Amino acid sequence: MRTRESAAVLTAALALALAGCSSGTSNDTAAVTAAPPAGSETAPAGTGGGPTGSAGPGESTAPTSTDHPAVDPNACTAAELRLTAGQSEGAAGSVMIPLVFANTGGRTCTLDGFPGVSYVTGEGGTQVGAPATRAGSGTGPVPVAPGASATANVRAVQVLNYPSQQCVPGAVGGLRVYPPNAYDSLYLPHSGTGCTQPGVHQLEVTAVVPG
Repeated sequence: MRTRESAAVLTAALALALAGCSSGTSNDTAAVTAAPPAGSETAPAGTGGGPTGSAGPGESTAPTSTDHPAVDPNACTAAELRLTAGQSEGAAGSVMIPLVFANTGGRTCTLDGFPGVSYVTGEGGTQVGAPATRAGSGTGPVPVAPGASATANVRAVQVLNYPSQQCVPGAVGGLRVYPPNAYDSLYLPHSGTGCTQPGVHQLEVTAVVPG
């Protein structure tokens, strides 16, 4: 009798143990099923570069040339300006070239700060050497009425005074000039010689002033 009771107790214990193992296996299976398959992870937010905020396969997320920060709507655009050179003046080892921006548009616009200036091989050509560095400080926005003008001065160093191996002289056809806060450039013919080495100082530009 006791043998039967012992057998019954053993059978019940074995059934409970098997039920516990079955339950643990079921939970592990559910956890594996809920995990995403390999390679299906969602990309982090903010990595997109397309119009919808997500780059497609093989597409770059780097900004394009059309990605410009907002600018003052009153700023003069290159299309509203005509660029000419004022009377040049010689200085010790350099020449000063006034850049005269005339407003040919139909509204009063502003020029605020420094133009971007560099030597180029010609109109639409490639840049020659280092761009101009800034001289002095800005004077604030300069309103330019239709028909009026404003001026910045470029000091061009006589680059032949540099050792030829340091400068590596090259012919230039003119100046590429970006008005302050503009993304399109103007061209000013000015043939001469520049340094083709990028680290050589050859141009310096002041901020725009009235007149």
